[in-house]
Amino acid sequence: MNDRSVRDPEDHLGERRRLTGLAYRITGVWADAEEAVAEAYARLLAADPPREPAAWLTTVTTRLAIDRLRARQREAYVGPWLPEPIDTALLPEESVVQQQTLRLGLLALCEQLKGAERAAFVLREAYAMSYAEIGLVLGVAEATARQHVSRARRRLQVPDLESSVAAETEALTRLAEALASGEVAQVAALLTDDAQVWTDGGGVVSAARNVILGPEKCARFLVGTLLASIVAPLTVNGRPGVTANSKGVRRVGWLVLRGDRIARVCIMSNPAKLARI
Repeated sequence: MNDRSVRDPEDHLGERRRLTGLAYRITGVWADAEEAVAEAYARLLAADPPREPAAWLTTVTTRLAIDRLRARQREAYVGPWLPEPIDTALLPEESVVQQQTLRLGLLALCEQLKGAERAAFVLREAYAMSYAEIGLVLGVAEATARQHVSRARRRLQVPDLESSVAAETEALTRLAEALASGEVAQVAALLTDDAQVWTDGGGVVSAARNVILGPEKCARFLVGTLLASIVAPLTVNGRPGVTANSKGVRRVGWLVLRGDRIARVCIMSNPAKLARI
């Protein structure tokens, strides 16, 4: 990869998309990812040509993405925070393993990780970088990079992220049918005993200010919120989801399963986070 092509983002759309996908996995917000990549390219154009431009851009983009993640997490947010759902057409062609790291359930769980841990996990799991390479990107020893990845894996080892596309599609169909009936008990029967509903309105549109807990409370909320909505299937982050429109409010939803039951329903209604769907 020659310097000129990498230093000209118009000639290297694929590289720019790769970097944006990397930054999005770290930040969970597409605008933050785009800003990190744009700044990385600006720094590249202003710097002496590095010997390995792609590696240089990866390092700078990763560090800028961590900075944006930390800044965003310090800001007050109204209600539960969910990652921004996106259309995977925004990204380059990716392997099945890479696509797994785009799961919204995983991105939400990654919020519990520190910035360096999250970046190390993404670089290892999505981009198969060696621990030595990760250490260079993060400016830490190889052993520290290995610890970051190991710690992240331990904290993210949950069975709720192992469901297939077919299972999620079937669960969404059953949930839609139950909601159409208007029967709270029918909806609650699809949920786990510790079910949760997360709603992200960002303080812009009406949404629950706290996570809703328990199958009956979750079912009542879902029936009350979505019963009169026009619902259609949708693909979010490469996984099955739905879009719902009611009284001028657009919502995008997805599920996290445990076995054949629904452990979590996530509903995004913040307009700022629906621009890429």
